[in-house]
Amino acid sequence: PFYGCESMARLCARFITHLFACPEYPPTSTQSQAKLPHFIAYAFHRTKLHESVTFAALVLLQRLKARFPTARGSSGHRLFISAFMIASKVICDDTYSNKSWSIVAQGMFTLREINQMEREMCNYLDWELTVDNPILSNFQMMVKEDFRSSQGPYPTYPLKLVSK
Repeated sequence: PFYGCESMARLCARFITHLFACPEYPPTSTQSQAKLPHFIAYAFHRTKLHESVTFAALVLLQRLKARFPTARGSSGHRLFISAFMIASKVICDDTYSNKSWSIVAQGMFTLREINQMEREMCNYLDWELTVDNPILSNFQMMVKEDFRSSQGPYPTYPLKLVSK
């Protein structure tokens, strides 16, 4: 069920659930029972995107949390796919269409919802979507170290670590 991506999928799920205090299961309205780590692993499997896209997505989520410290998530699935999609569009020359992203999201979200999620995330981030290499490599190293274990406690990173 992890397509060879278990450790990275679990790391990302830990990061997101820690940051936004969201459940591992999607809201019942989605008609899906894909636990967050399985959902993330499937996205990795379908897209075959470089690990840097994954960590850029986590940087975007960290920026979101820094901008809205009290934000909580009802769906880690929605948060992950939004950030992963935007990170891929910022980093990759040739990227997937939003219709393809609804497939990557296992039909959990309609094309209309994918479009809306993208717009909302960009607006919430005040369109600060790029992640430069020094920020990305430093953040990647810290997250791999801090979130590798399934046992917390996990840190919260300050905005200056993920933003210029």
